[in-house]
Amino acid sequence: MRFQKTTEYAIRVMVYLANHKGERFSVNRLHNILMIPYKYLGRLMHKLNRAGFVEVLQGKQGGYRLNVNRSPIYLYEIIGVVEGLENYNRCILGFEECSDKNPCTLHKYWLKQQNSIRDMIYNISLNDLEGTLNVRY
Repeated sequence: MRFQKTTEYAIRVMVYLANHKGERFSVNRLHNILMIPYKYLGRLMHKLNRAGFVEVLQGKQGGYRLNVNRSPIYLYEIIGVVEGLENYNRCILGFEECSDKNPCTLHKYWLKQQNSIRDMIYNISLNDLEGTLNVRY
């Protein structure tokens, strides 16, 4: 299982902002630092703002910053905003119906991994990830 590109970008931006609490960043500055496509980043920042994860500050010294009043922010919340959580509850082989009553061949093995992934995204917050982003993109 792999995060979609949008989720990767969202996590990178959010961790970067968490590492620079209180600082304001324009989309252009974030684009230059994180090497995320400019237009894509603009749309992403709008989504993160609508979700209440970041604040927009208007004016000459404006930009985006982490909404410190909205803490903690967990990975599952970020994923839910940008791609939804449906992919993390799917059958690994792609079957529409896959359950304990109607399992696919890998169901019992995938269920353990799926539960581990779910635990990870529900229990890791931005606070846990502070200081982990190396900007080298």
